[in-house]
Amino acid sequence: MNPLPKNWVEEIFKRFHGRFGNRFLAEYSTGKIGKNTLDEGIENAKKVWGEELAGFTPEEIKRGLSAQYDYLPDCDKFKVACRPTIDLERAFYEAVDQMHRRKEAKDKWSSAIIYWAAATLGNDLKNFPYASIKVRWKAAIDKARQKIIEGSLPNEVPPKLVAIPAPGKTTISREEAAIRMEEVYAVLNKKIINGVTKSE
Repeated sequence: MNPLPKNWVEEIFKRFHGRFGNRFLAEYSTGKIGKNTLDEGIENAKKVWGEELAGFTPEEIKRGLSAQYDYLPDCDKFKVACRPTIDLERAFYEAVDQMHRRKEAKDKWSSAIIYWAAATLGNDLKNFPYASIKVRWKAAIDKARQKIIEGSLPNEVPPKLVAIPAPGKTTISREEAAIRMEEVYAVLNKKIINGVTKSE
């Protein structure tokens, strides 16, 4: 896995220098200046941070940068802030609740990881208690996290699609059905309907 891009690491160090002052850089400075006129200790720290943060997404980096720290953040503390540990049992009950709310498009997820793990288990979420499914749940959480890191899953919860009744089963008018279908197309094509912009 490739290291975090150098410009990202530079931005992390700039932000933390701005927040914590010279104390942050002093943790890594050796005072030995290399051929590039930069402190070798700080440059080595940036290299290590880049390697340690390989695979972290922009959203995770932003989370780590906006976190509150009781002490000066080192690389390990920053990684934890970027990817906070998920309480598996709490996440399970969130998933059960939010999947129920999703039927009416009223779901609100604390993490896309939890959503994708819930989507993996499907109806088993409501058919089994946490104690009997916790091993599978952890595996689903780990798999969802890894797929998001790899980019094969988006780090966001997809919108709930509007359900259209089957032909002959509808009790709504043709006009209302047309409006609902247009809403579905808007989601699929990422258009803005009834707004300022409508892209073709």
